[in-house]
Amino acid sequence: QKSINIGSKSDHLRAGARMSALKTAVKQLTEAGGCTPEEAGEAVKEIMSGEGNPLLTASFLTALRWDKCTPEIVSAVAKSMRDYALPCKPELKKDEVLVDVVGTGGDGFDTFNVSTCASIVLAAAGAKVLKHGNRSNASKCGSADILEAMGANLMVDGAQASKVMEECGFCFLFAQKFHPSMKHVAKVRRAMGVRTIFNILGPLTNPARPTVQLTGVFSKNLGPLYIQVMKASGMKRAMVVHSKEGLDELSIAGPTYAWILDDGKITEKTVSPPDFGLPCHSLDKVAGKEPTKNMRTFQEIMEGKKGPCMDFVLLNASCALWVAGLAPDFKQATEKARNAIESGKAKKVLEDYIKLSNTVAGIAYPKQEKKEEKSILHTIADHRLAVVKDLSAKVPFPMVTVNSLGTPAINVLNRIEVGKMGRGKIPDIVALMAEIKRASPSKGDINIGVDVVRQALIYAKSGASVISVLTEPKWFKGTIKDLRAVKEATMTLENPPCVLLKDFVVDEYQILEARMNGADLVLLIVTLLPLNKLKHFIHVSRSLGMEPLVECAREDEVKTALAAGAKFIGINNRNLKTFHVDMDTTGRLAKMIPKEVKLAALSGIKTRADVEKFYDVGAAAVLVGETLMRAKDPADTIVKLVAGKE
Repeated sequence: QKSINIGSKSDHLRAGARMSALKTAVKQLTEAGGCTPEEAGEAVKEIMSGEGNPLLTASFLTALRWDKCTPEIVSAVAKSMRDYALPCKPELKKDEVLVDVVGTGGDGFDTFNVSTCASIVLAAAGAKVLKHGNRSNASKCGSADILEAMGANLMVDGAQASKVMEECGFCFLFAQKFHPSMKHVAKVRRAMGVRTIFNILGPLTNPARPTVQLTGVFSKNLGPLYIQVMKASGMKRAMVVHSKEGLDELSIAGPTYAWILDDGKITEKTVSPPDFGLPCHSLDKVAGKEPTKNMRTFQEIMEGKKGPCMDFVLLNASCALWVAGLAPDFKQATEKARNAIESGKAKKVLEDYIKLSNTVAGIAYPKQEKKEEKSILHTIADHRLAVVKDLSAKVPFPMVTVNSLGTPAINVLNRIEVGKMGRGKIPDIVALMAEIKRASPSKGDINIGVDVVRQALIYAKSGASVISVLTEPKWFKGTIKDLRAVKEATMTLENPPCVLLKDFVVDEYQILEARMNGADLVLLIVTLLPLNKLKHFIHVSRSLGMEPLVECAREDEVKTALAAGAKFIGINNRNLKTFHVDMDTTGRLAKMIPKEVKLAALSGIKTRADVEKFYDVGAAAVLVGETLMRAKDPADTIVKLVAGKE
């Protein structure tokens, strides 16, 4: 067993007169069955001052069992600890609330740093967050560990932290920095090796005194105690959580017990991921790893990568948003949190915090030696721009009104309505946009030897309203010749389909080239085009008789498309940075699109159930590519996907 150095005899004689509070508390606890809150608070002050005898300190912590404490005692002890903390007094505007998302730790699970990641998302959604935290005690990676691994300076003081938060919405308050007096009890706690009252004080001792807090606790028994302490401290709103499995945070795996403080009233309830519009995942899918691996997961979430860890973060961030009064219900809070990530705001908050935490303390923030890796989408777009500039220098195009094949463009909005009329008396549920593509960056070769004319005729005769042709050569292995061949093969059919140029349009030249080769419409990707350029490209397309398909994947992109006057919007369910497909994207964004604007669902469509899902949220058309390109019988697959049933 470890021994405790209780100091020399002369140390005890000099401190004897000042040990009365600690002695009194120990005596009351061991002989009278308990001490008052005032006595406990004074004893902790003596410990924090450095004047507490180590042996008496150990006796006090042993006798004052954390699981037997009253709310009044915990409040008094927490106040004494805060009194010895370094100050942090952020200035808030009227109606602003200060939020913390924090857990006690010690739940026995080693999960991803969800409270830290959720705090960044919370700040990006409009909250002011000063997160109180420490290094890992039992898990592989604590909040301080992961932020430090990403380059943050943990040693900011109160004034610096307030400045950082004012500028980017978030800052981290490192417990070891703000509670220097805890060094006086560190050796005793290590030697004891058991939980003491100090194990439950962390979330209650944020020196910035948040007015709103979401806190996880390692024991269900702590829930009622914690919420009472928060009420006594004057906190406006708070929620204390403990999951059914034992997590000190909201669980993505199932039910979580919650104690809620609102306007002085305390209520209890149980919440689960479906209450937030989120699926459940097993806890092994959100397991924590060492700092470098957790850091990568953290960064991937900031970049929009979907999956269990993303859902885990959304769950906790949306709950915090609701507690902070920034969303009226859990599901709307989830959408707000999701948009904070998908818009790039959360990533910017993280980057700004890391930079500011260094510069505010006078530390030169190192420039990244390596350029940030571009997404595949922007890599392709940059390559296309270079190719088009070279081509346009060699073959300048005059403005044209009809294509060189001599046929005017087919109005895609009308053709979609005709397509929905279907194959006979029974209407198709949606119009089909059937795609021809040989390969893709995410899937590699799909159908490299396809006969594009034969495939196009199968599509057209099976009722496709639009045939989408991938013409990008390097990654998708298509050419503009493919588009021309499809148009020539289908233009003489009865009720021919529209032909869509599916490419990365970054220059007006591509729109003119598309029309010259028979395209009836072109794809315009919002994330590649500033609003003014998007407006111009829409104008150019319409001047050539084409109504463009405007692709969006996020809420802000839908707003841009509508501001540019788009009449035909496609929602891409695939994140082109991570290639992850989220089939709920169309449903979420469809709510923003007015009825007079035609909606198409793009990417990930494999089954009749997928098609019906998009029909239910208002899609007039669906684009199907890989499923048809891999199908042994594309015509039969089309019937199964969209044909109306009696």
